[in-house]
Amino acid sequence: MNPGVGQLGLVIDRRIPGTPTLVFRALTDPGLYARWMGPDGSETVVDEMDVRPGGALKFRVRFPGGPEFALGGTYREVDPPRRLVHTWALVGDPAETTVTFELSEELGQTRILLTHVGFADRDDMGQNDAGWQHQLDRLESLLVSIDAEEVHA
Repeated sequence: MNPGVGQLGLVIDRRIPGTPTLVFRALTDPGLYARWMGPDGSETVVDEMDVRPGGALKFRVRFPGGPEFALGGTYREVDPPRRLVHTWALVGDPAETTVTFELSEELGQTRILLTHVGFADRDDMGQNDAGWQHQLDRLESLLVSIDAEEVHA
């Protein structure tokens, strides 16, 4: 059976350094979020991050001398430090998807189970899979630097 429009989704299962509390903070603190969200070479500006059910997430990604795009969503579930669910879309695009982060501690690291559902086609899903893998790499680098900063403070 083929999923219909909006039923396609992806699941990423990763382990990264840091506690679930630290990872949750990186997902919900505007200053930290801006440091890992977005492609390499871009700048992320968080315009709104009201982390509560019904609260808004709005941010812009800027490229030097190039385009800027805005994304946003609405928080659906906030259960620190275990679960965060929010919608996700380019601003002005009615095709909204849903992102879920489930966090748990495993052997001194945090297991992130990221689920992103609601894609209209497989190409869009594939692009988002590659994008999330990149974002999680950047998140991991940030968490390693934060850990190093805390050790050397």
